Amino acid sequence: MLFKTIRITKTKIAVTLCAAVIAAAAVFVRLNGDTVAVFNETGSEYEEILAEGLPAADDGFDIKGFINNILGFDTEKPETVIGEFSAAFKGSGSSTPPSETEAPAQTTPSPEAEPEPTTPPVSPAFPSKAEIAAGVDLSINNATSYSVDLQQLCAQELGFSVEKNSEPQVLIVHTHTTECYNGDAMNGETERNTDEEKNVIAVGNVIAETLESNGIHCVHDKTVHDYPTYQSAYTRTLSTIDYNLKHYPGIKVVLDVHRDAYIYPDGSKLTVSCDINGVSTAQVMLVLGTDSLGLSHPEWRQNLALAAKIQSAANIMYPGMMRPINLRRERFNMHMTTGSLLLEIGSNGNTLEEAKEGGRNIANAISAALTAQ
Repeated sequence: MLFKTIRITKTKIAVTLCAAVIAAAAVFVRLNGDTVAVFNETGSEYEEILAEGLPAADDGFDIKGFINNILGFDTEKPETVIGEFSAAFKGSGSSTPPSETEAPAQTTPSPEAEPEPTTPPVSPAFPSKAEIAAGVDLSINNATSYSVDLQQLCAQELGFSVEKNSEPQVLIVHTHTTECYNGDAMNGETERNTDEEKNVIAVGNVIAETLESNGIHCVHDKTVHDYPTYQSAYTRTLSTIDYNLKHYPGIKVVLDVHRDAYIYPDGSKLTVSCDINGVSTAQVMLVLGTDSLGLSHPEWRQNLALAAKIQSAANIMYPGMMRPINLRRERFNMHMTTGSLLLEIGSNGNTLEEAKEGGRNIANAISAALTAQ
């Protein structure tokens, strides 16, 4: 979710200060025990965004220092958000949004012209278990005080196994269900759309279809958790996860599919993309939670081990697609299984088609990591 002067996107808070906006708006941030509340007095936007375990504010509380400490980047320098999340944006402080182009004119083929045959995407050859375990080009942005060894985690065995063509093994959910991509926002909304053909549900559909085509049965729960209110979206998602784990006890992996977001001071949006076999594809970031804020999550390193294997497999299959793993202090409901991940598929500057390509590719990498022999 984005705001005119303060951007809060899931677990990342980036503050963008512009002279014109400062003159027109007064922004106040209030922290209490359960939420971060953002007020924008120049408009009607008001959101309360869930924050796990935040302390109560008092007169001597250093809000800015606390936010910087939790998020692991400097809110006075929004460009550091980009530098942390993707090597492609190191040192970059601006981005130009894609230019709008006119739709091509519709043409009717002549009677003698035969349409080109279309074939479904073919799954690439999966790397072997040993190749994945070698930990190819692993990278991480660690916002916690914990020391982690990705290479060692990637080499270790997973604490569970996934069987092909069995009962559902994977659950796909969307905490921020209405997140959409560039140009697809509803009128009057910022970066959101309730149409599941235009928001992250559409990307979840591609992930589910790809996993199924690889013999991994899954449940795609399309429950909307963030609309009409954003507040407590993670709490509602926790109930959805709990319901599905009880009804499908074979589920080993929970994928919470999101898209990233950032707006620069000039109004342009963050685009994270790469070229995969000539196709523009959204980059993917795996976000992992920990118990750093005091919430119970004793086996978070097992989730991180799975993330390392997926990143390794993706780096072999789709070089350039993966952003560094983002290890956070928050928990993000990942305590429910030892195979829980939050996936950021592209950003608000990417197109939906780019995000679908990224979703298809990461689903193949997940399949490779889960079924490697």
